[in-house]
Parts: sequence; structure tokens; C-alpha cells
Amino acid sequence: MRETSKAEVRLIADAVASEAIMRYADALARSPYARQTTETTAQRAATETARAIADERVAHAEEIVRAAEEAAAASATRTAERVAEATAAGVVAGAQAEAREAAGEVLDRGRGELDEAVGKARAELDEALGTGRAELDEALGTGRAELDEALGTGRAELDEALGKVRTELAEAQTEAKQSASAFVRKEAARVVAEAVAEAVADVPHVVDVRIGKAADPVRVRGHTHALLPDVLLALGAGCHVLLVGPAGTGKSMMAQQAAEAFGREFHALSLGPTTPMSKIFGYYDAHGHYHDTPFRRAFEHGGLMLLDELDSGHPGLLAELNQALSIGSCAFADGMVEAHPDFRLIATGNTYGTGGDRQYVGRQALDAATLDRYVVIDVPVDEKLEERVALAYAPSRKADARRVIKNVRKLRATAAEKRLPVMFSPRASIDAARLLQAGASVEQAVRWRVVRGMSAAHRAALGLDEGAGT
Repeated sequence: MRETSKAEVRLIADAVASEAIMRYADALARSPYARQTTETTAQRAATETARAIADERVAHAEEIVRAAEEAAAASATRTAERVAEATAAGVVAGAQAEAREAAGEVLDRGRGELDEAVGKARAELDEALGTGRAELDEALGTGRAELDEALGTGRAELDEALGKVRTELAEAQTEAKQSASAFVRKEAARVVAEAVAEAVADVPHVVDVRIGKAADPVRVRGHTHALLPDVLLALGAGCHVLLVGPAGTGKSMMAQQAAEAFGREFHALSLGPTTPMSKIFGYYDAHGHYHDTPFRRAFEHGGLMLLDELDSGHPGLLAELNQALSIGSCAFADGMVEAHPDFRLIATGNTYGTGGDRQYVGRQALDAATLDRYVVIDVPVDEKLEERVALAYAPSRKADARRVIKNVRKLRATAAEKRLPVMFSPRASIDAARLLQAGASVEQAVRWRVVRGMSAAHRAALGLDEGAGT
């Protein structure tokens, strides 16, 4: 065999070995069987290629080499063998018989040289594989060392980060526990307060007012207006009182509670433009019998007299009363009577004696002499009293009653802001609560008692839909 052929065999063997090593490099790193596979594949490809090149007389080395390279490039599988066989068969089919004989002689002469060449190729391949294995082992060792170092560093950094996270988590948990504890305490306090308020709403209130140097305070039980202590104080000082405020604010109820507080008999009379003098001072009938009045009994025997709607009374009647209140002596139909020391009078009114307005059109103007007889106390709406009384009348419908109360208060505020001649007194809330307890719906209670008879213009100004009950 020519030296050029030997060199070609070596080159092809090296190429096959290199191709095999490159192809199986990844598998070598992953599988223990890859080394044996690479070695076997390289030897098989080198042998087949050497045999083809040995037949110099029947083929060109360049074509054989090209075919062998194509076969080796197919990853040392059966495909390479098939390509080599197909190539050899095509070349042999076109040769003459003489050429076949010559090829046999050449093959006989070249077997020894081929074995030698293949042996050298195997040795060089083993050497290359050994070097590759050493370098690979070294690379793997270096990689493992670097990986261990990186993992060690990473573990340290991770432990440090985890430590920080654990610390922050512990702090966050502590803060969360504190916040939750504070929230729970606040929520518990709110719930308890609501429960207490709910329970207290059903328990009669007690008002104690100490007057002057009296040993025992004046005590009132039940639902009371916030200004009742002021009224008791004025009465205890020996004054007569005029309570002025919107309708339904509890003025008459305060008068009755004041009588109860002082332990005095309660008398009441509502005044109007046509209330006669006889309603106050008494009269003789046709048989000569004198008929007294509530005012006479309170004035003579001591008691608390309520004159409701004072600013609706006739001016002449009020003028007659001025004398009795100022000098403590009154001319009744049967003669003069001195006022009892325990006589007190509470008058109520919706105005300050200035006459009628858009809401209270029938009120009379009161002169200064009349007003001068009274201690005047303003009585606004006590919304807490409104709610307590309303809820007391609807014990089984408290949630609905609160809805109605909220609606009434909203309408009341809007009417006051826009100065509308409509009224939403606490009586509206209380009566609506009565209706609810009797079985009415919220819409019915509001429509029947709160917004009944209201004009379209007023409904629009209050933000109510036409025909709506709420």
C-alpha cells in the first residue's frame, strides 16, 4: 500500500475518532457506557474505510474517502455501513474481471500493512481517548470543585438571606400579633359597647339633680330629654319656665317628668285662640255652683301646671295670667287666692312670641310683659331620646326602626338647610316605630307617617322620588 493511502487511512481514522468523540462527548459526561460505545464505533469505521482504500486499482481514493466521510458523519450507526456497502457495490459493478483479480492480489499483499495501519490507528485512538478522558476528568473535577465552592458560597448567602427573612418574619408576626391584639381589643370594646347600649336602651334611665343645699337630689326615671336637669334646676329655684322648641321635642313630657321628680300633682291645659277665661279661672253655673279648674287646683294646693301652646293663647287670657305669676295672687271667679309655695308653671311654645311663621302659622305674638314672667329654655331635638323612645315602641323591629330614624334625620337636616316649611319631628320616628311593631313595612311606615301629604315641589327639594315612600 502506498504511503499516501496509509496517510489517508490515518486521516480518516482520526476524523472518525474525532467525530465520534465530539458526538459522544455529552454522553461521556452523562453515562458510564459512553466510552465503550465510542471506542467500538471508531474501530469499526476505521476498519471499513481501510478496506475500501486498499483497492487502489478499482476506485479513486478521493471518492472512497468522500464516501467514508459521509458514512462516518452518520454518527457511527448502521447507516454508515449501508452507505459504504452501496458505494463499494456501485464501483465493483463497473469493473472488469481482470480488475477484480488484480484487486484480490493487492488485497492479499496489503493485509499485513492494513493490519499494521489499523493497529497504529487503534493505538493512536486509545491514546486520544485516554487524553480526552483525562482532560474530561480534570474538567469535571474542576467543575465539581467550582460547583462545590459556588454552592458553599450560595449556601452561606442563602443562610444569611434566610436568617434575615426569618428575623423580618418574626418581627412581622410580632407586629401582626400586636396589631391583631389591638384590633381584637378595639373590636371587642365596640361590640361590648353596642351590646351595652342595646341593653341600656331597654332600661329606664335615672336622672338625679341636686338643687341648692337640699340633702337629697331630685330623681327622675325613664326616657328623659338632655335638658331635663336644666328644667328641674329652674323650677327648684322657684321660677316658672317657658320651653321653646320645634314640635315633638318632648317639652310636654319634660313637664310631666318634672312633676314626678318633685312629687307634685300634675295638671295640664292646652291653649288656643278661643280658650275662654273660665278654663283658667273657673266659673259659676246656673245653680250657683262654682267649678274650679286644673290651674286653680295647682295654684291653690301646690302642683305643677302645664300650659301647652302658650303662643296660641288669646292675648287677653295671657295678660290675666301675668298677674298671678308676678305677684303670687290670682282673682278667680269666687275670689282672690294666694299661690301655694309649691306651685310651679311650665309653658311651652314653638316660637319666641314673635307671631306665626311658615311652619307655625297660627301663633300669637307675646308681649314683653308675658315673656318676662318666665325663664326661657330652648329645647332642640334630642336625637338620643328620639332613638330610645322609638326603639322602645318597636322591640321586635329595631333594625327597621333604626332605618326609619336615619331617614327622618336626613330629611330633617335637608329641610332645615333649605328652610322648607315641612316638619320631621321625633314624633314621626316614634309613630313609624309603632307602625312597624304593628306589622307595617318600612316603606309603609315612612309613606304613612313621615312624608305623607307632601307636595311634589317639596319632595323634589328633599331628594325624594315622586310616589316613593323612602
